[in-house]
Amino acid sequence: MKLLLVVAYFIPEIGSAAHVYFDLAKAFVNHGHKVHVLTSYPREFNLEENDKNKNFPLDEIIDGVHVHRCRHPAQRDNVMLRGLEHFVLPRYYFKTFKHLGMKFDACLMYIPPLPLYYLARKIKKHDRTPSVLNFQDFHPQELTDVGVMKNPFYIKVMKHIESQAYRHADHITVLTKGGVDYVVNRGADPTKVTHIYNAVNLKEMKEYAKRKDFKQKQEIEDKFLVSYAGILSPYQGIDNILDAAKQLIDHEDIIFYIVGDGTIKDHLEERIQNEELTNVQLLPFQPRSEYFNVVNSSDVSLVSLDERMKAPCLPGKIINLFGVGQPIIASVASDSETAYVVNKAGGIVVESGDPVGLSETILKISNEPTIRKDIGVIGKNFHQENMNLNRNIEQYITIFYNMINKDSIVV
Repeated sequence: MKLLLVVAYFIPEIGSAAHVYFDLAKAFVNHGHKVHVLTSYPREFNLEENDKNKNFPLDEIIDGVHVHRCRHPAQRDNVMLRGLEHFVLPRYYFKTFKHLGMKFDACLMYIPPLPLYYLARKIKKHDRTPSVLNFQDFHPQELTDVGVMKNPFYIKVMKHIESQAYRHADHITVLTKGGVDYVVNRGADPTKVTHIYNAVNLKEMKEYAKRKDFKQKQEIEDKFLVSYAGILSPYQGIDNILDAAKQLIDHEDIIFYIVGDGTIKDHLEERIQNEELTNVQLLPFQPRSEYFNVVNSSDVSLVSLDERMKAPCLPGKIINLFGVGQPIIASVASDSETAYVVNKAGGIVVESGDPVGLSETILKISNEPTIRKDIGVIGKNFHQENMNLNRNIEQYITIFYNMINKDSIVV
């Protein structure tokens, strides 16, 4: 088949979306399909230092994947402007899509941004290409949970788009079993919803797992390294990690590394400096190989979500941590979908918003190397059984063929 993948973030940008869809695209190619990716032109705030100020081609082929990049206004720190960007994105992408002049058999679209639903509708109306909407996050629920979106009018608009997307999508995929119930309860046809975990290339995971010299480079070989590597945003509840580090300030053998970038980076830097958190280091985004070096060298890795997050989402970093057999402590709501998956995969869950509980758990596990090893093994086995890239491809191909062979109503 000739497939179109639409994702707002793609390599060389850093982040789970970029690499999840690159792995997915390459896997489709390896299964004999022709794959084109429609994405945004790389934004500097999502690039590692060596890639900033570089010029990237609008069209290129990477590992057999045809990548088409679209230039458009981009904003990270201004929430209002970023929201407006999401609404103009379908127009820019559709213009690039028409410029390609190609007919695709099926389209797989990463959501959010939620307004990309309108792109799926435009493509369907243009040439009847069906789309799978792959909901990785649920907006506006997550935005309202943490207080990012408060305006009743905007919330109403987003809920309307969300409802339309669920009701009229050709097919929907979600990352969690709880996500299936979530979209069905909001109007989706249960026969058109499938639970598919994200996945990574296991062969690449084995290569990434080999390097673990980050401690030596940082001259902290004698420290128990606790790391959080990922996006720094209001959703993650990173303040809980700093609060836990503050509880452990007198334990000189324990050190925290927070690696990433995002809208609350300045806030975190101020807290570290003002509160003299000498046991916390903040590093920028790292190249993918170095990111895994940080993870592999860590004695334990943290997954963190704000306690107000109620939507059934699953942080993208989890598949990487499971994939390399890294022991996980998840600071999340105990009734969340993330807690369910981490518990099932042998990890440890601490209630989000409980820095004392988190610090005590870190202190306890720092003295239990056997338990940490067992957690990593169980997580890796869970990854191999449930987050298998080949199985994902088979599921998506089945969905695509079912859509193609079915008389769909134009949305």
